[in-house]
Amino acid sequence: MLVKGYYDFSLRKGGAPFRTASEFETQMLAYFRLDGDISQLFPYINAVAESASLLEKPPFIRFVLDRYSCGLYPDHGVAASFITSQEALGFLDRLIDFLNDICARRDSLKPNYKKWNPVPVLQIFRLLPQTNCRSCGYPSCLAFAAALSTQKTSPERCPGFSRPISTQVVYPVLDKQGNLMSTVTLEFDPGHLGCKPAPVEPPNPGKGATKGHDYLAAPLTERELEVLRLMAQGATNMEISSSLQISPHTVKSHVINIFNKLGVNDRTQAAVLALRHELV
Repeated sequence: MLVKGYYDFSLRKGGAPFRTASEFETQMLAYFRLDGDISQLFPYINAVAESASLLEKPPFIRFVLDRYSCGLYPDHGVAASFITSQEALGFLDRLIDFLNDICARRDSLKPNYKKWNPVPVLQIFRLLPQTNCRSCGYPSCLAFAAALSTQKTSPERCPGFSRPISTQVVYPVLDKQGNLMSTVTLEFDPGHLGCKPAPVEPPNPGKGATKGHDYLAAPLTERELEVLRLMAQGATNMEISSSLQISPHTVKSHVINIFNKLGVNDRTQAAVLALRHELV
C-alpha cells in the first residue's frame, strides 16, 4: 500500500509569531489530503516516529518528523510550522517518503497499538498532594500534572501520588497479517502486577489437563486447549479447522464444550478467561 502523493494543499496562518533577524514573521500550517487511506500504517508510525501519540476516536496520529509537527487522519493531515510554501512542500515530499519507507518495512517492524488517552490536567492535579515539594523534579504540582497528562513523566516520580485501586491491561487480537482486529482488556489488582506468575505444571498426558484448570468444573482436553488458543488469537472456526486439520463440525463441538466448561457465552469471554487463568 504505497502512498502515491497528496493534493488540496493549502497554507493557513496559525501559531505564535517568532522573530527572525530583522522582523516578526507568522508561522503557517500546511493542510493536505492524501491519495488513499493510511490508517493501517498508524501503529507502525507509532512505533518508530519521534514523540508519537495514537488516538482511536477519531483515528489520528501525531508525531514529529525533521523537527516539524505532523498530525494525520486516515486520508488527510496537517503539519506545522512553516514560513514559505516551498518549505511546506519540501516537508510534504519528505513525509510521503517517510510513509512509503514504513510501508516497505512493515514486515520487519513491531507495531505499537498503545493509544493515547489524555486526561485533563486539573483532574490529575486533584490526585496530587498539592504541596509543590518538587520531589518529582518539577517546580510545582500543576507543572507535574501537565507533564503527566502528556506522558512526559510517570506517577512514580511523585511520592504522594494517590495509589490506584485497579489497573487495566489491554491485549491485542491480531489477524495472520499482524493487523489489529480487536482488543481484550483485563483488570488487575495493582498489588499483583509486580509479582511473578505462579509456575504452570506441564500437561499430564494421562489426564489431559494442567494444574491451572483446578478452578474448572471439568478440565479442558489437549485438543480443546489447542482450539481455545486459536480462538484467543481471533481465528474463526474455518481457520481452526484448517490449522488443526479437523472438520468444522468437530471444531464447533469443541467450541461448545469449551464454553460449557468455562461458563461463558461467547469467544471474547472465553479469551479473557483463558488469558486470566494462563490457559493459553
